[in-house]
Amino acid sequence: MPFRLKLEAIHMSGLTNEEIEGRLNAQRETLALVVALLAGRDATSERIWAELEARFQFQNNQEDPGAVPSSAFAIESAMMREFKLIFEEARARKAEWNDTDKPPTRGASSSG
Repeated sequence: MPFRLKLEAIHMSGLTNEEIEGRLNAQRETLALVVALLAGRDATSERIWAELEARFQFQNNQEDPGAVPSSAFAIESAMMREFKLIFEEARARKAEWNDTDKPPTRGASSSG
């Protein structure tokens, strides 16, 4: 079955800022969950953390300190912030699970 885009995906500009933010937050949390699940206790997990961390380290190669940042720089800066947020969320999830590599089941507790 071929991949089909929903009409809604084609017309993203019609979404409210709140809808876009909510979707991006869900994607960030999903990515952080996947990273936390993949990052076990072996050498591969350290590589995952190192690769993510390397992507949010700020590198300013700008030679003129008075220059106005370009839109490309703004996009790169936003990407680095997002990598950092995903990294931090994944680390927090991992810490929540006390390194058991088994996430708690949400909604399973009857307290509340």
